[in-house]
Amino acid sequence: MKCALWAAGAAMVFVAGSAGAQTPRPADVAKLQAMKKAADDLDEAADPAAYRAAWEKVAAFARTLYPAGHIEIAVAEAEFVTADYLQGNVQGALARADLLVGRLRTAGPAYDTMLTDTLNSQLVILMTLGRHDRSPAVAAELLARRQKQYGDTPSSPLAAAYSNAANAEYEAGNYDRAITLVRRAATEARRLKPVPPNAAVWLSNVPVFLAGAGRLEEAVEAAQNVASEMDTFLPAAHPHFGPNFNNMARFQLQLGRAGDAVGTARRAVAIADKNFGEKQQTATYLSTLAQALNAQGKFVEARTVAETSVRILERDLGAESDRTMVAKETLAQSLAGAGDPVGAMALLQAVAEVRARKLPPHHRDRIGGGDRMATLALRLGRLDAARDAQVAAQALRLASLPADDLGTLAGEARLAAIEARLGRREAGLARATAATTALDRRLRDMAASGAARTGHDREARTGYGWALDAALEAGDAAAAFRYAQRFTATSAGRAASAAAARQTTGDAAVAELLRRRQDAAAALERQRDRQLRAASRGAPQEAATALRVERTALEAELARLSAELRRRSPQLLANELPEPLTLDAARAALGPGEAVLFAAVGPTRTALFALSNDRAEMVASPLDAERTAALVVRVRAGIGDSDRPPPFDFAASADLHAGLLPAPILQVIAGKPRLLVAANGPLAALPFATLAPAARAPTLRSARWLVRDHALSVLPSVAALAERTSRSGSGSGAAAQQFVAVGAPVLAATAAGGRPAFRSAGMAAQVRDLPTLPATATELEALGKAMGSPRRLVLTGANATEAAVRAADLAPGGVLAFATHGLMAGELDGLEEPALVLTPAGEDDGLLTAGEIMRLRIGADWVVLSACNTAAGADSDDAGLTGLSRAFLHAGARNLLASHWPIRDDAAAWLTVETIRRYGGGVEPAEALRQAMLAMIDRRPVPGAGHPAQWAPFILVGR
Repeated sequence: MKCALWAAGAAMVFVAGSAGAQTPRPADVAKLQAMKKAADDLDEAADPAAYRAAWEKVAAFARTLYPAGHIEIAVAEAEFVTADYLQGNVQGALARADLLVGRLRTAGPAYDTMLTDTLNSQLVILMTLGRHDRSPAVAAELLARRQKQYGDTPSSPLAAAYSNAANAEYEAGNYDRAITLVRRAATEARRLKPVPPNAAVWLSNVPVFLAGAGRLEEAVEAAQNVASEMDTFLPAAHPHFGPNFNNMARFQLQLGRAGDAVGTARRAVAIADKNFGEKQQTATYLSTLAQALNAQGKFVEARTVAETSVRILERDLGAESDRTMVAKETLAQSLAGAGDPVGAMALLQAVAEVRARKLPPHHRDRIGGGDRMATLALRLGRLDAARDAQVAAQALRLASLPADDLGTLAGEARLAAIEARLGRREAGLARATAATTALDRRLRDMAASGAARTGHDREARTGYGWALDAALEAGDAAAAFRYAQRFTATSAGRAASAAAARQTTGDAAVAELLRRRQDAAAALERQRDRQLRAASRGAPQEAATALRVERTALEAELARLSAELRRRSPQLLANELPEPLTLDAARAALGPGEAVLFAAVGPTRTALFALSNDRAEMVASPLDAERTAALVVRVRAGIGDSDRPPPFDFAASADLHAGLLPAPILQVIAGKPRLLVAANGPLAALPFATLAPAARAPTLRSARWLVRDHALSVLPSVAALAERTSRSGSGSGAAAQQFVAVGAPVLAATAAGGRPAFRSAGMAAQVRDLPTLPATATELEALGKAMGSPRRLVLTGANATEAAVRAADLAPGGVLAFATHGLMAGELDGLEEPALVLTPAGEDDGLLTAGEIMRLRIGADWVVLSACNTAAGADSDDAGLTGLSRAFLHAGARNLLASHWPIRDDAAAWLTVETIRRYGGGVEPAEALRQAMLAMIDRRPVPGAGHPAQWAPFILVGR
């Protein structure tokens, strides 16, 4: 027996039998052993049905040699344990294994090896079913037997025993011991020649246990290593690839990459479905897929997937197995998001009761389940139940984890919010202050080490979100404003702050050193993303090795530059995590015609801040994260394909308008021509220009779009308010001295069927497959004329190359414009990060990637990105202004014109030219964009111009 559970041994000849039993002929015994070996050599995971059929023939032949009840018949039938497990009858497999273990314990020394193998099978089934009352003892006995049996000899069964013992320790919450054992299993697997298929499962457990222990960075790298290593001994689409892809999807979720996680989880599901059908393996991966869909706000689809997962797992593993509990928690989240929080609460309570009976107090699922119970109870207004659940979870944490553990601190902040809601506002605020003080310390340590986004800062932000809720309830606007800034921090905000820090050092040499360190930290972060994405797609071993070598070099370079900066300017490095702005400072940065709308979407409600230079308001909106995400999905679905857009969802737009712009907020921003918006989570994917209040029978022409009343700018962070005061770049283009334009690359393809070209990859696989964009050359020429700058450089056609961009002087102010295809990671084969498409030439591939953009020295007051998805981020957790926009902010751009979705070529050209024409005529950027949008709505210069799909894709990002 072997597979994910069993380890193969040599075919065994058994001579002991029942008293008085007939003695088979030697030739028949030899034939039986040959049949056993042939059956055992099959890859049971790849074809469980064939494996079962082979062992049925073995058992049938054994029955012709031995009398009923003979131990040899039981031995042959024992292989049905494997077949039962793989074909979904897990409870039946355990019953068969238990029976066989009992018989083998009394069968004598000749059957000792068989007993050990069966204990291995029994152990894995027990762990699959979540039977932690029995599994640790079986694991300990099994490992001792394997160590005695094999000693230092390379052995697949010994590797499996280490792996299974690690699993038992992990489920008991002994993470360090589990990691030690699973690494020993991996070491044993690598000693085997050849490496057996089962080694994939042992290797895959290494990153799982590292992630469970909170060592996410190590887990991601380990998973990438495992993915490339598996390619060396497994055929393509082997079922053992499934667990690793499922692990990768879970890691991507921990890093806030829900979009990537959905794709990776679907890949795992496809592998399992092909090999196992509707069995527990497939159901486990469906649960992960549902989690990713929940994270995207697609709760209806997630509910269907989660319900399927629960149904299969209950059937195959039982209603109380660990995997079933996880799937039920996922279903509860789907129910809550889809509008059934009461049903979700009942499901979570049932899960908590099971775990309280089965799991040790310090188990991660038991503690995390308490957090989820508290959150949902808070949403339902069951404050006493929320308090009891969170107090219990914190007690479990503090009994086994340090007081400054990020999960512990986030739990303390959640408890602070509950206390404040219960009326103990002063106590709640004091608890929130203590928790956030510790969180500040942890974040500063992470920033100084260059660990800008490793999944840990996401957990820290969760804590700030709960502290924000406590301050919101307590009515402390100053504290709430501070916590909201930490809670909504994104990589784009960090990029803008980094560029501002360089400009204010006052020492050119130190500024250059700081820039090089920032470049190194950003390169390491991008490399981590590439490593994760490569692993999730099954990159070949050569590519994985190259990524590991690159990462090692980047880590060394970052360490070297950090040490040098610490020597030259220790205070600069110590202050790399900027302090949040105070309310007074934010208001002081605003002009008389400006207002700020700051929306921080939390798990149970949204904190709204409206600021002008003479007043401020704070409002608690009932919009929670799930409701907000669902509404944003509806608005975006009502935009769809800008070639044939669907009817716009006015109801969803009106609901968001009501939730984000209640009367106290409207009173502050009323009459302010310029509105600066900062928002997090799902709102980062929302163009605020498309918000319109409820109206009777609204139409595209009659709707009172928000852009009719305000020129809108998006802030990469609230801190950008202070950073823009030194050199805002928000004035008009009348005095712009330089205009640099790049685009209209030479490409081979043309748009199919005479349809308009889009500035995205579409169905292309390589750069050469992308369609030409006929309007871009004319657009860039028109932009140059509209600007009228004394210095103009237009790089189009064969001149629009990466080398030409690198050689251009981009440091002076003015405008830098790109008109071309904008690509997101994965849109072309092998594209691991966002890119702008230029003309391939020489050794340059024609892809100006985010990493290459970050290395540019840009001083432009305004960068125009007339391309698709240039505002698109990695995911809603850190979205909106990552990708290409973040790259340009890092490189030094002060304002950006970026897009939310694929844009039709003619609409993009008209909007950008009209915006720049007004800017060149003396209108400030946000107002220039507003006027161009309204002109498109009212004048309809291109087909379908009145629909938001055409006029609303662009946003102005300003700092």
